[in-house]
Amino acid sequence: MISAIFGGMPLLLLAASFYWAFKRRPGRRPPGTLSLSALLACFAVAFSAYQPSVRALADSAVALDFPRLVSNSATLSAAASVSALLVYLNYSAADARRRVRQRVRLLALAVAIMAAAFAITPSSLVWSAVEQRGGLRTLPTSLHVYSVAYIAYLGYAVYDCLTQTWRRSKASTRTSQRIGLRMTALGCLFALTYAAYKTFNTVAALFDWEVLPDGSRCTSLVTPVDCGFTVTAPAVSVLLITIGLTLPAVLWPVTQFLRRRWERKTAADLLPLWHDLTEVSPSVVLKTIGGSAESDLVLHRRVVEVCDGILDLDAHRSRAVEQLAADAVAHRGQSGTETGAAIVEAAILAAAIEAARAGARPQADPAPQATGESVRAGSLRAEALWLRSVSQQYMANDIVRAAVAAQRRTAFEAA
Repeated sequence: MISAIFGGMPLLLLAASFYWAFKRRPGRRPPGTLSLSALLACFAVAFSAYQPSVRALADSAVALDFPRLVSNSATLSAAASVSALLVYLNYSAADARRRVRQRVRLLALAVAIMAAAFAITPSSLVWSAVEQRGGLRTLPTSLHVYSVAYIAYLGYAVYDCLTQTWRRSKASTRTSQRIGLRMTALGCLFALTYAAYKTFNTVAALFDWEVLPDGSRCTSLVTPVDCGFTVTAPAVSVLLITIGLTLPAVLWPVTQFLRRRWERKTAADLLPLWHDLTEVSPSVVLKTIGGSAESDLVLHRRVVEVCDGILDLDAHRSRAVEQLAADAVAHRGQSGTETGAAIVEAAILAAAIEAARAGARPQADPAPQATGESVRAGSLRAEALWLRSVSQQYMANDIVRAAVAAQRRTAFEAA
């Protein structure tokens, strides 16, 4: 299980890192792109260092526990990359670069201290060698200095990420980005749990406390018990942070595709009503500028033209037709529903269009406009949904056809 997780994950992370670094984009690369690429690459290195075969090879070829130094350094670099990415999201480019440089200098200092402390520690006194002799309480001072540098920067970076992530999530208007950032914040909490464990473990070792039993190499994500803190917590943190930061970018094209599909379908559903309205009121058709066929512009234009066409027929809105349609809707038990309101409005419009075609005289007391306009005001989607419902009833409802027939009889009798 450990081999599968820590063997396959680096490949996925590296692929994602290369994608963000070398993806072709129109214009300049967005700020923070390289930070995200570095984040994924650092996580890939951190994960690979936990892979048993890689760890065993490095232990024998370089130095015992060298993969731990690599993994810890990559973890700190990943934390710094997350922080840098969020800085670019929260601040202007110039201010973000200045803040990122400060964080990189602190990262370099922490990694240098860790590397120096590891280098001066004899191989017989590193973590794995001490574990084999019975416990971590006999670690040398140099490794305690290593732990202090590691924990201090990790805690600083994770807290920095947590506060910036939460700040950004509250200001975000995109649902996918808000969810992704809050997932990242949850990952930061797992990372803080890991940092808190490391802090507690270091203090316990200094005072010769034995709270959690010293464990050998992890055989699963939760055994021995300390593996839940040293392996599972950072692993879950990495997954949540990676998914949280990449989720908005992955979902954005999907949501845009779904939005455009909905806009095209809604514009097509409005077409029958739009066609008849513009036939009797051609003046409501807006002048075409540039011939844009973008789905949002097409829908926006069609909604405006349908609304203008409805207003243009205001004088032909029959109260008799309104009452006839309302009675039929009530008979079917649809009074007070949005569908019932759409049927009544469609019937009034169908009769008004028929009256305009026949050149009938205006109504002395026209029927009022449909209710709910103030609720839909300012919302293209809400207005489009209402008009689509009206258009669908306009084309298919027998109450609407009955209203048109009644209008034709009235026009015939008046003639």
